[in-house]
Amino acid sequence: MTPTHTPVLLKGRPVIALAGLLLFLMGQGTGCLSSSSKKLGDGHDFGPNDPDLVLAMGDSITAGGYSGGPPWPARFGGIVGKSVINDGIPGAMSNVGASRAPGLITSRRPGFVIIFYGANDAIQGISADATEGSIRAMVNAAKSNQAIPVLGTVLPMSGSRSIYNGRVDQINERIRSVGRSESVKVVDLHRVVARDPDRYLVDGLHLNAAGEELVALEFNDAFN
Repeated sequence: MTPTHTPVLLKGRPVIALAGLLLFLMGQGTGCLSSSSKKLGDGHDFGPNDPDLVLAMGDSITAGGYSGGPPWPARFGGIVGKSVINDGIPGAMSNVGASRAPGLITSRRPGFVIIFYGANDAIQGISADATEGSIRAMVNAAKSNQAIPVLGTVLPMSGSRSIYNGRVDQINERIRSVGRSESVKVVDLHRVVARDPDRYLVDGLHLNAAGEELVALEFNDAFN
């Protein structure tokens, strides 16, 4: 067996050296940008929409104010460098978003629409099928108006509300499924927050200041 540290020669040149040279030429010498450098929306035809305007649609978790500081949409706007419309409505279920999306998008003309619903659907026992239909309707409303939709999964719940986490999991699977089938970016907030729910949630449902910042940073990562 040839020792692993001995390079195989090809016309007198080590294959390892050739591979390194090719990688250099592909990544540096040609001046090509890597896929990771491409931002969300690069090359997209926004039509009459403002690419520097984001519509954040959701429930009380989006409306914010429970931490005593700025809600995540305001924090996100400051980080990403875009104006953000906070359309969070306390108590809203996904069907409310589905009914509001077409009018909001056509009147405000955002370049991006963040869709972050499902907590109240889980609490109220709305079927995962119905929630999926509402989420998909919002995605289609954004796409048909040349805006880019971005989905957020439902956060885990704690304390007395942890009894709803089974429904949360079902809804999140549908949100991920919509993301795959519609080729839409999904920000999996559930997986991030679930690593340490006591740090990010108060009253078992809403975000504390650290949670607001975390969600803002996660959405920012999706845009960059």
